[in-house]
Amino acid sequence: MNDLSLREEAGFVGVVRRIEATLNTVLKGIAVTLMWISASLAFISVVLRYLFGSSYGIVEELCRFSIVYAVLLYFGPLITRNAHLAMTIVTDLMPAWFHRYFDLVMTVLLALLLAVLLRAAWGWEAGLYAMNLDTMSGELKAWIPSAALPVGIALALLYTVFRVIYRIAGAPLNANEVSE
Repeated sequence: MNDLSLREEAGFVGVVRRIEATLNTVLKGIAVTLMWISASLAFISVVLRYLFGSSYGIVEELCRFSIVYAVLLYFGPLITRNAHLAMTIVTDLMPAWFHRYFDLVMTVLLALLLAVLLRAAWGWEAGLYAMNLDTMSGELKAWIPSAALPVGIALALLYTVFRVIYRIAGAPLNANEVSE
């Protein structure tokens, strides 16, 4: 969904919407760059392996880790866009006003879950850092690829707060929703 498809809003919701749009642009650029890095490194790895007979474990790890970072970083924007997979048989039957409050309760529960997961991910990350572990290639500290999880969860939590704000204000999540 294009961020420009929503009408310009004034007030606090408009400020939040502009912050979200700016963050979306930055995250989209980072995610696309990480995917290009992964594809480029995979190509380089194939060339090195089949033309020069050498292979480096760090290159393969960086391919995987850049994709993991791209996916986890872009998880947050999907929350406010309502672009996740959902079973909507029951919610489609709800009146619009009730659906808004139902979604608000579900989003608050999601925020609580993400807060608990962020705390656990941070503990995991701190443990990896304290143990000074390396990845399988032995050339990268294990906490570096693992940091994608707490960073991605923190961004998801931020976008969940954006969604709570939109739901409380009655602002649409995407162009398909009607503002109340």
